[in-house]
Amino acid sequence: MELSQKTFEVLDTLDRQPIMNQRQLAQHARVSLGQANYILKSLLDKGLVKASNFRKSRRKIGYAYLLTPRGIQAKSRLAVRFITSKLEEYGALRNRLAEKLTSIESRNARQIAFVGPQVVRSFIESIINEQDFKLEVTVYFRDWKDLREISAGAYDLVLLFDDVPGGVNKVAESLSISRDKFVPLW
Repeated sequence: MELSQKTFEVLDTLDRQPIMNQRQLAQHARVSLGQANYILKSLLDKGLVKASNFRKSRRKIGYAYLLTPRGIQAKSRLAVRFITSKLEEYGALRNRLAEKLTSIESRNARQIAFVGPQVVRSFIESIINEQDFKLEVTVYFRDWKDLREISAGAYDLVLLFDDVPGGVNKVAESLSISRDKFVPLW
C-alpha cells in the first residue's frame, strides 16, 4: 500500500492521542471504519504501528495502537511531502489568480464587486496588495442575487467565483446588467 493522505491522517491520529479501537481511530482520523481497518492492518504489517494488549475490563480485551519509531519516521516523511505538495498547489493557484487579476486590470477596471466565499475574497485581496494591482474589492456578496441591492455604478465589473447554473449570461440577464460587466473567476 502506498502511503497516502489517509495513511498520514491515521499515523497523525495515532501520534497525537491514545487510540483503543478501530472505530475510535476512524472517527479521529476522519476515515471510514473499513479504511481504518485496511490502513491499520497495512501499517501493522509494515511494522509502523504496534498493538499493545491490555484489559479494559474483566470481560474484554482491548488494544492500544502505538506508532513505532519507523512509524514516526514515516509520518514525518509524509508530512513533508504533503506540506510541499500543498504549498506548490497554493503557489499555482496564486499565480493563476494573479493572471486573472492582470487581465481585469488591463480592462481598466478598478473597482470590483466580488461574489463568492469570504475566504476567496481575502485571498484575492492579498494578491491585489502583494502584486500592487490598481484594483479594489469595493463590493462583496456571497450570492450573486444580492447584487440587486446596489447600483451597477458602484463597481466596474463583477468577479464571480461560483459556477452559476446557466452561467454568466443568465446572471447578467436576471440582473439586467451588461454581460461585459461580468468575469468568471474560473
